[in-house]
This record gives sequence, structure tokens and C-alpha cells, in this order.
Amino acid sequence: MATQVQRSSRLINAVPFFYGWVILAVGTWGSVMMGPSQTFTFGLFIDSFERELQLSRATLSLLYGMATLGAAFLLPLVGKAIDRYGARRMMLAVTLGFGLSCLAMGSAQGLVTLLLALLALRFLGFGAMHLTSTTLITQWFIRKRGFVMGLAGQSLAISLFIYPPLGEFLIDQFTWRGAWMAFGILVWVIMLPLGWLFYRDKPELYGLHPDGDSPTGHGVVSTQQRGEQDNEVNWTLPEARQTRAFWIFAAALSATAMITAGLVFHQTSLFVEGGLGRDAAVSIFQVIAFASIAGNLIMGRLLDRFSARFLLAALMLLLAFTLFLVQVMHVTWHGILYGICMGLCSGSFRVIDAVLWAKYFGRQHLGSIRGVTTLGATGGTALGAFPLGLSKDFLGSYAPALDLFIVITLLMACIVWVTKRPQKQ
Repeated sequence: MATQVQRSSRLINAVPFFYGWVILAVGTWGSVMMGPSQTFTFGLFIDSFERELQLSRATLSLLYGMATLGAAFLLPLVGKAIDRYGARRMMLAVTLGFGLSCLAMGSAQGLVTLLLALLALRFLGFGAMHLTSTTLITQWFIRKRGFVMGLAGQSLAISLFIYPPLGEFLIDQFTWRGAWMAFGILVWVIMLPLGWLFYRDKPELYGLHPDGDSPTGHGVVSTQQRGEQDNEVNWTLPEARQTRAFWIFAAALSATAMITAGLVFHQTSLFVEGGLGRDAAVSIFQVIAFASIAGNLIMGRLLDRFSARFLLAALMLLLAFTLFLVQVMHVTWHGILYGICMGLCSGSFRVIDAVLWAKYFGRQHLGSIRGVTTLGATGGTALGAFPLGLSKDFLGSYAPALDLFIVITLLMACIVWVTKRPQKQ
């Protein structure tokens, strides 16, 4: 492998503290800016698509799933590009494309154009922009990675607070087409200068070490700290794919993404079926947002102290309890408890998914590895709503699908618990 030439950055030299904290801030905001591609934002436009494009809800649901699944299969290309060109260049390219995809959404005239625009939106926003931002952050931290990604995971809660009311305001002021145009311009105005001015690739390129443990003045390196960095084992994607742990962790995280996405998609109907009503279902989204903040921070701290596989198994058990709870809830406090559990699951999932791969397979080829594993998670998100919908339509209840999900989560929890760290030959 060719030796990388050390770069110089007046910005990094001018910052009086470790530049990784700047990377954390701008990387987190990069994940926030993918908000127009999130499910809760797209849902604001469904009525407009039905009315003006003459598309049914069933058709829109199918288009959304197809676009998300198609985006998942393209993500490995993004991971390889991050490893080859760096996160800074990738963020600039992704931002340009993501803004264009928002403009395309506002210009959609029918089924085909909407599908193509939605595919670009989900790929460049929900997939590429988030993958680039989180991969960049993990490059700058090792010892503090769990804590840092817990902070970065607040992007979900921030997005939940920003985009639903912002989207409603833009639709009221500029119609649904104008709202998408505004989203595209907003992405360009914020992320192009942010990516150009503040995004920087691996700290080693600037003579620094992860976590600020730099011999050039950004921190004092202890023997234990240097040992943790020097002992990092880096796996290539083909090497990682040959391990049992890679596929088990990928399956567990994909199943988690699938189940949580399905629950969110059908939350209103599940609450109505439980006798709590539509208003309660909508209000519980705020509970989920607040609980996800706690999930991010708690899981981030735990990942710095305990084994990632044990924490992933615990997450699967909590998800199994959530699936049981949604079937028995019938009073208000049941719904609140469900919201808390869902928020903890969602927040914890985002942190584990960002940290686990770097912990087990190193940082050198992290983009390629996460490009493939994110394919499974994004694909799971695309497929999550269908089993529950089929169960409701053909069996008259969500219970059969929910029970199947419980079995899957409990089984995966047991398998993850006994999975050992792979040893590189």
C-alpha cells in the first residue's frame, strides 16, 4: 500500500482543541440534513401525491419500499468511494446529488418519475449522506467512539423536532412542489459550505491520532491509550465477509431495522387496534424522540465499557419486549411505555450500528464494510412494513407477524450472545 502524504491544514492548526470535536459537530449535522429523505418527512406529502398524481396509498407504499431497497443495493458503491476518495469529497458530491433529488421530487409528474426521484432521494440522503457522515466521525475516535457516536445519534431526535413542522410550514406556504424545491436549496446552502470548510479526512493525514492522542501537542498519549490504537486490527471487506461474526451481526442489525421500521410505519393502526386512538399514536412520536436521546447517550457510554455483542443481544431482548407490549397495550401508560422502549431501541440501534463494525474490523476499510452492512439495514427498513401489512390484511390481525418477530429477535439475541470476536490469521 502506498504511503499517504501528510497534509497541512491551517484550520486544524488554528483550532485550540482536538479537531475531532469539530468533525463530530459537522458530521452530526450532516446526518440531520438528510431529514428530507426520512420516512416521517415523506409521510407529509402522501396526501398530495394521492390527490395530484392520482396514486393510491398502496401504490405509494410499494414505491417507497422499492426505492429504499434499490438505494440499499447501491450503498456498497458509496462505501468503496469513501475509502478511495475520502469523506470530504464524497460529502460534496452527495450534497449536490441530494439537492437535485429534492428538486426532482418537486417535479414528479407520475408513477415513473416519482419512483426515480424517490430512489435518488433515499440513496443520496437516507443512505449516502448518513453513511458518509457517520463513517467520518468514527475515523477520528477509537477510545471515545461509543460516547461520541451516542452524541452523533442525536441527529434522529433533532430531525424529528425539525422536519415535520418545517415540512408542514413549507407545504402551506409554497405547495408540496415548492416545499421539495425549498428542501433542495436548503441542503445546498448549508451542506456545501459546511462540507468544504470543515470536513477533513482521517486524523493521521494531518499528523494527529484518534481521540486527540497526538505527539504534536493535541494531547498526551498514555501507554494504555497508544496500545489500544496500535493494536487495532484492520480487515478488508473480503476478509470480514469470511467470518461468522460479520454475517451474524449484519443479520441482527438488519432484523432490528426491519422490525422498528415496520412498527413505526403501522404505529397509528396499532394504536387504534389497541383502543388508544390516532391522536395518542401521533403524540407518542414525541416520546420516542426524547427516549431516543437517552438511548443514544446510554448506549454510547456502555459501548466504551462493555462488549458490543452483549449490548446488541440486550437490544434484541428489549425489542422483543416492545413487540409483546404493543400487543397488550390498552391504556395510556402502556402507550407511553411503548414509546419509551421504541425510542431506546431506535437510539441504541443507531449507535451500535455505527460503532460495532469499527470495533471488530478496524477503520482502514470501514467505508467498504459499512457500505455492505448498511445495505442490509436499509433493505430491512424497506421490507419492514410488508409482513405486518400482510398479517393484517389476510389474517385479520397484526399478532401473527408480531409473534414471528418476537421469535426472530429472541433467537438472534441468543446467537449474538455466543458469537466470539473473529481472529485474523
